[in-house]
Amino acid sequence: MFDIVLTLVVTALPVLLWLVAAWLTPLLPLVGERAALPPQTVTTATVLAHLVTSLGNLALIGRRRYPEVVAVVVIVAEAFGHASMLGLMIALYTVAALAASRAVVIGLGVLAIVGALKPWNWQGAPNAAALYLVVAFTAVSMLVAVVLPVVLGLYTSARRGLMASLRERAARLEREQELVARQVRTEERTRIAREMHDVVAHRVSLMVVHAGALEMKPGQGSSSVASAAGKIGEIGRQALGELRAAVGVLKVDDDAAPLAPQPTLDDLKELVEQSRGAGVPVEFRVEGRRRLANAAERTAYRVVQEGLTNVHKHAFGAPTEILLRFLPDLLEVSVRNSAPRKAVGVDLPSGGHGLAGLRERLSLVGGEFESGPVGVGGFRIMARIPVG
Repeated sequence: MFDIVLTLVVTALPVLLWLVAAWLTPLLPLVGERAALPPQTVTTATVLAHLVTSLGNLALIGRRRYPEVVAVVVIVAEAFGHASMLGLMIALYTVAALAASRAVVIGLGVLAIVGALKPWNWQGAPNAAALYLVVAFTAVSMLVAVVLPVVLGLYTSARRGLMASLRERAARLEREQELVARQVRTEERTRIAREMHDVVAHRVSLMVVHAGALEMKPGQGSSSVASAAGKIGEIGRQALGELRAAVGVLKVDDDAAPLAPQPTLDDLKELVEQSRGAGVPVEFRVEGRRRLANAAERTAYRVVQEGLTNVHKHAFGAPTEILLRFLPDLLEVSVRNSAPRKAVGVDLPSGGHGLAGLRERLSLVGGEFESGPVGVGGFRIMARIPVG
């Protein structure tokens, strides 16, 4: 609708200006004995004639869909008729703002200047001075009418492209942020699940083993039952404490999160003694000089913890060897068990997440992880943890 109204205004404007000039000419003062402008006869025929010469501006209706074609039509109308300068400016602005090729814009601009100068009409000039005056005035006018809209159109095109690029970039960044947030949530859920497994699985497996021992030997004395019950209660309290600490971190802000001490290699003795107390013969050896960062010690502790948990689940009572070997640039942690001598009759569920969690832990600290059967019925897990 806007283009239709604009086209009608641009088409009618030259005729209206001619009518105003015709009505004002008799009112202008004389220059000597001659009128400043030749008188104009206003009739229906003359009005229609001026209107027909301005019809080239009607092409502006399709300026957005066919900008180059519309510009050519308006330039031709200006060259061989009396199309308005405003229509030419609008056509050139549209080409510069919408056309993709700069060569097309420059070519149409040069064509517009040539069409406005009309060199084929120069032979009708009364003298050279008049010709120079007409050419100079027309050239200056057309430079303004051509250069200004072309520059403005190119600026509009560049700004539109910049805004589109910024919008696309903002949308892409928003999508990337959403993907990053989703990835962070997934990694955080995985980390929490791994920590919960490491914290709870070992303690619960010990409780189940002790409870299974009581079930297998219902005729034990009251002192043995009390001792086993005390161990179960102690391990249960430890499990609840660790579980409460882990859940507490999830319920508070980062700044107010409780900071519980993380397990280190010093805690391995207690871990080994608990397994021995449950009936697993464990041999614990350390070779080399201890030198680890906190994260590496925590990882080593979790490797031993998971290895003992697997022994409780799948090979209870089997001789188990834990070896920590400090090498110049890494620590080797090995948990190896032989085939179990007999089944204890306790079924411990296993989801298969422990070894996968260890593999993830080792990858985070730049280490290596191996696991698999050894010997006849035995199993071994081994991790190589960088010292730094």
